[in-house]
Amino acid sequence: MGRVSRKTIAGMVFFSVPLWTILYPEMAYVETVIPPGDSPVMNTTPQPSFTPVVRGKIILARSDNEWMSQQIEEPCSVPNPKIPGRLVMFYGAVPASNRNFAAIGKAWAETKNPFRWHQDEANPVFVPSEAGWDSGTIRLDTVLYLPEEDAYYIYYSGTKGTCQDHIGLAICPAGDDGYSAITPENISRYGDAPVLAPKPDAPYYEEMASQSAVMREWNAKTGCWDWYMYYSYRGKDGVLPGIRMATSRDGKTWTRRFNTDDPRGMGQIFESTPNAYYEWHQVFKIDNTYVLSIEVGVEHGARWRTGLAVSTNPLQGWTQLDLDTVLQTQWLGLYDDRSLYHVATPAFYRIEGQWYLFIQACGRPTNDNYIDGGWEMWAVACDRRIPTRPGCAELFIPGSPAL
Repeated sequence: MGRVSRKTIAGMVFFSVPLWTILYPEMAYVETVIPPGDSPVMNTTPQPSFTPVVRGKIILARSDNEWMSQQIEEPCSVPNPKIPGRLVMFYGAVPASNRNFAAIGKAWAETKNPFRWHQDEANPVFVPSEAGWDSGTIRLDTVLYLPEEDAYYIYYSGTKGTCQDHIGLAICPAGDDGYSAITPENISRYGDAPVLAPKPDAPYYEEMASQSAVMREWNAKTGCWDWYMYYSYRGKDGVLPGIRMATSRDGKTWTRRFNTDDPRGMGQIFESTPNAYYEWHQVFKIDNTYVLSIEVGVEHGARWRTGLAVSTNPLQGWTQLDLDTVLQTQWLGLYDDRSLYHVATPAFYRIEGQWYLFIQACGRPTNDNYIDGGWEMWAVACDRRIPTRPGCAELFIPGSPAL
């Protein structure tokens, strides 16, 4: 909270408070939530009490249900196409009882309050197959609503084993209300094979392909949609060393595009940071600018955070911003080692004119292994406007607005 001073003028008493508490009263108080049962280290980043705080809270908690008791991840939110003023979110989760298993659930919220989500009692709604390439475990990648098909396209990563190595597609009708029809019975896998498998041939040398961020744009010249997929991989270049891309005309059949301008010969869309993991990510567009929001684990996962890359062309010219740009330790009044030490699966959404960052986050585990963290899902308000690069749009990220 801000400091309050008392002044007396002509026998009258006035109390002066910081200007930000008047302009942004909802930021004057924040409760730091420490998830139970994580045995975290003590907080080492005290926050000054006189600075405007970042608004954020846990929106889905591990304690809510056993199937999501280890971690909750991959927030894929879309406007409900049938009910104005509502949001539909698909998300992944892992139970503490079997950390090799993951599934996908659904929730909804009112746009006027994106900090309050209603989980479905029937969760999860999508699980690994009984047999096939995705019978081991799955992770949610991207969800798009296609009006012409009145259906959700659900991109996900799956495997027969324990580490997702192929990218698949499932399709679900939106139904009458955009939500109730999202059921295990209605979600159908597209074909028996993944839509993108790792390519071991030169120049790709891939052993795994996963975590696809997918978007599409209408091409007036060709009269059809241009689809773009940005994916993570493992192989000759290492473990999750950067982002590659593929294109499509229908979202089902994909063609890789190897970036021959990569000076390292890796074919990545931008030159990644050495010794960092590039895994789950989201793609969206603001004005003339394409944006990738990426979970990046610097120094082999020593500190996971949100990374950003921008371009004015979805096919080329991508630039990564400084990896400290959205570092969570800058979220004054909200950050705590015991709850937000690691941040992953970052997705930005503009809801009723306000930008939010949806993430999974955990406190610092006592053994310093992020895999053992208890990951909750958070929503964080983005009140800080930042420049990106010349010719590209500005972005809103968590932080205090300039007063």
